[in-house]
Amino acid sequence: MLDVSKFILKPEYFDYPESRLHGIAHTYRVMTLVWLLGERVKLPEIRKTAFMAAFIHDMARRHDGYCNQHGRRAVKYKLPQFSDFFKQQGATDENLKEIAFAVHNHCKFLQPGKHPYFQTLALLKDADALDRIRISKYDLNPRMLRFKESHEMINLAEKMYYQSLSLKEFNVLTLLKIVEEIN
Repeated sequence: MLDVSKFILKPEYFDYPESRLHGIAHTYRVMTLVWLLGERVKLPEIRKTAFMAAFIHDMARRHDGYCNQHGRRAVKYKLPQFSDFFKQQGATDENLKEIAFAVHNHCKFLQPGKHPYFQTLALLKDADALDRIRISKYDLNPRMLRFKESHEMINLAEKMYYQSLSLKEFNVLTLLKIVEEIN
């Protein structure tokens, strides 16, 4: 069974650890939003895989600007680094392929499709989009969200972001507690 408390991010995991937009805080928020969204859309198995994808999705960024290559680099360099850990958390070889698909494509524009892993990608992309509040209050385009439940989480994501700014300890469990307090 997946234990979210074991997913600890460290600066040395990131190719651009000084990132102000795509670093540890953002990654923890995306992981938390994937977890919550996966529960709301009732995709418990896919949520676990999308959560693992969220863990590595921006680790291979080299800058904070527009980039559609960091997903490919994360699959090439970060997935092998964490695949044994993911397997310890219950991932199968098939799940690793699913994680690779989601991470590789999270930074590309893809229309909803019939790909067997598309829901994993959609969870990751929506969670990532919900954290765009960190850039600007107006940076999230709700038309780009794939799940109706994602639309219902916009205010929650904004409140979680602002409350997370003052955190001294940052991890998924801390963010889940914040969400409980918000609801």
